[in-house]
Amino acid sequence: MKKSYQGLLLMLLIVTKVNGQDFISDSLRNEIANPKSDSLKAAALMELARHQFIDLRKTDTVPVIINSTLAFTRQKGLLNQEAICTGLQGNYYFFVTGKDRDLNKGYLLNLKAISLARQHDFKATEIDLLIALSFKLTNNQFGNKSDSVKLLMEQAFNMAVQNKLVEQQINALSIKGNYYSRIKTDSAKKYYLQALALSRQSLLPKAEISLLRTMANAYSTNHWGDSSNLLMQEAVRVARANHLIDQEISVLRSFIASESGFFVKDSFFTNYERLLLLSRQYKKDSLGFMPTFAQSCTDMGNYPRALQVFFILLHANEEKRDSSQIESILFQIGHTYCDTKDYKKAIEYFYKAKVYGTKNAFTYIFIHGDLAKAYLRLHQNDSASYYAGKAYEIAVDFYGGSSKVYGGVLNDLGMVYDELGQDSLALDYLRRSYVYFTTVSVQYLNYCGTTIGLANYFKKKGMVDSSFFYARLCLTTSLDKGFLPYISESSSIITAYFYNKHNTDSAYYYQNIGFEAYKTLYNDESGRQIQNMALAEQQREDDIAQAKKTANDEYAGKLRLRGMITIGIAALIIGIIVYRNNRRRQKSYELLKKQKQEIDLQKSKLETSLSELQTTQSQLIQSEKMASLGELTAGIAHEIQNPLNFVNNFAEVNSELIGEMKDELSKGNIEEAKTISTDIDENEKKIIFHGKRADAIVKGMLQHSRSSSGVKEPTDINALADEYLRLAYHGLRAKDKSFNATMKTDFDETIGNINIIPQDIGRVILNLITNAFYVVDEKKKSGLANLPTGQAGYEPNVTVSTKRINGKVEIKVADNGNGIPQKVLDKIFQPFFTTKPTGQGTGLGLSLSYDIVKAHGGELEVETKENEGTTFIIQLPTN
Repeated sequence: MKKSYQGLLLMLLIVTKVNGQDFISDSLRNEIANPKSDSLKAAALMELARHQFIDLRKTDTVPVIINSTLAFTRQKGLLNQEAICTGLQGNYYFFVTGKDRDLNKGYLLNLKAISLARQHDFKATEIDLLIALSFKLTNNQFGNKSDSVKLLMEQAFNMAVQNKLVEQQINALSIKGNYYSRIKTDSAKKYYLQALALSRQSLLPKAEISLLRTMANAYSTNHWGDSSNLLMQEAVRVARANHLIDQEISVLRSFIASESGFFVKDSFFTNYERLLLLSRQYKKDSLGFMPTFAQSCTDMGNYPRALQVFFILLHANEEKRDSSQIESILFQIGHTYCDTKDYKKAIEYFYKAKVYGTKNAFTYIFIHGDLAKAYLRLHQNDSASYYAGKAYEIAVDFYGGSSKVYGGVLNDLGMVYDELGQDSLALDYLRRSYVYFTTVSVQYLNYCGTTIGLANYFKKKGMVDSSFFYARLCLTTSLDKGFLPYISESSSIITAYFYNKHNTDSAYYYQNIGFEAYKTLYNDESGRQIQNMALAEQQREDDIAQAKKTANDEYAGKLRLRGMITIGIAALIIGIIVYRNNRRRQKSYELLKKQKQEIDLQKSKLETSLSELQTTQSQLIQSEKMASLGELTAGIAHEIQNPLNFVNNFAEVNSELIGEMKDELSKGNIEEAKTISTDIDENEKKIIFHGKRADAIVKGMLQHSRSSSGVKEPTDINALADEYLRLAYHGLRAKDKSFNATMKTDFDETIGNINIIPQDIGRVILNLITNAFYVVDEKKKSGLANLPTGQAGYEPNVTVSTKRINGKVEIKVADNGNGIPQKVLDKIFQPFFTTKPTGQGTGLGLSLSYDIVKAHGGELEVETKENEGTTFIIQLPTN
């Protein structure tokens, strides 16, 4: 594994510890930092990736961990772990949300993992990968893959039987059950029961618990609620009988979650007390399930208990500085206040949560949705509409498309838009939510929210039968689960329906149900408890603020005391000094006079040294200018040779043509003589053109060599850059015949002339181009440019480009050399700093270039990547 990967992994471990997200076991943390074996370290790294993805939802760090683990397994020759990790890499692309999701890439990586396991005869791993792929194809929208799924499941099961791998047989049968639970329930039950019998026969309680939970989920999805709850109860019994504490805690957490398919109000508090007992007895983390308990209390209308637990969690996570959990809990407190109809208090906590941004991206969506609902209740419709739109926008981005948005988001927005009067949008969201919670996922609380939303919508539209239908669906479920807010709201709609039908007995019956629920929700005692808790929380915040103020006042008092003591001591010292000076004044006079003379002498020496230093600096600057002139000399010679050759050649041709013209005139061929005179005229123009070209080159050299006039003048920056590129290239070619490099230009022809001091900017461009040619030549000579087999050899390349951007002209000089090491990057513009060998560079070129560009009101910046190249960027104003 590369050192950079190791450092990043250790940093991830430290960050999770510091932020209080201590879900990683100490054994896992120690196994990564101090592995007992390479195999165990690879397993620990893969577990870290799963933890980051599933528990923390940190999708940005997961690919880094997986890639580093793959590099580690390949380096150490851990073939089995490499296959497993490749499968894990494929899983990431299957289950990640947003733009990174790539089902085809995930599918191909899983096939690669299976091929690796098969190639090296890792039977158990191959079976696990086959089962995992069949599960992913079943649970993802991946086209028509039913035949592939069946083939994978059958292949996995047959291999498990042939190799007598019992756990793999159970997993294969479980996957078959999952597959057929959607299309053929009888077959699903058959496979589930076969797997259950096999796990019990083989005395594998962990496998049995996992299977019972899988069956319960499948039964819940098919709305066999009683059967699914019995299966979960059996999972608890098996875990308890075999002292499997972690499994029991995991199952019990499903029982206290109001949104799960296994929530039973009658055993809610009993299961919570059992969870607390186990966590204390076996030193497990109780903070993990307390938010679920508090949320369920809110859903059942027990607002005081919910707020009590939420405030405990808030204080605990503030001590741990866990920003993700703080954001989530602040949102839940706001949500609870919203349910108590204290909308201003709710908004206060929503904004506190919103400050943390996307620390918890899932929660961040619902913060905006609930802000919309709260503003709606306060009749601030513009704010409600804004936050509703923002919630949907964030959700679409988070889930990777509008068709994949979670039903709970759709449900909330549907109710908001219904009250805003946007009927078509409201109905669309509510129907999509209803489909989600009746087909994709059974979540009773959200189901009640969706059905009451549809009931209210149809009631407003005057479609009383449809309204009654959905209200009855909501009431039936909310009575079963104990969701008091929905009992109250749905019974009110049903009561009105029966009154209109003149069925007073039924109306009175449902009115009593709603009244009892409302009385429990909003009784005086409950209101007092909530108010007392709010006051206590406010007092706590005031106490914290006062404690900070007191600490600051005490600190300020200590500073004042220390200041007074310091002043007193200083005054005492000054008094002693004055006293001693007065006594020694006469004796010190001569000494002071002598010291003054010495100071004057030293001052004179310093002034002389400064003058010499300034002279030396000027000489060094002129030396740097003349050094760059030397670089130009050979290029000038080459460039000036071209126009001079043209002048000489056309002059010779004209001499011959004049002779021919005289002959023709003597023969009386006037027309032929005129034709020859025309050719002479054309040649004369070319002689003049190339003469001016040579003159311009010489003038440019003279301008470069003499001091700058300091006057800006309109200059064609493209021509200037092109000229110095060619001169620098030919100058280096003249010094070293082996030197060669590809020159590329990309000039923006729309720039035109800009006001610059051409001599100064020319020096800058020449210096940067000369440096670029130097580094690419050094890379080629050093042998570091060799590339892996099968790739083209290294080609030195220097590119000069110009572009007009936002009122500025940008000049780039790029090379594909070795780049600038990070340790010297901050020093390159310092005077006398150079990376060239002794005698080959003064270290003044980039320093002077930087000063010249700054004097023009521009910027000189550098971008570099080690082993890839460097780009210097000059930005100049156009006026």
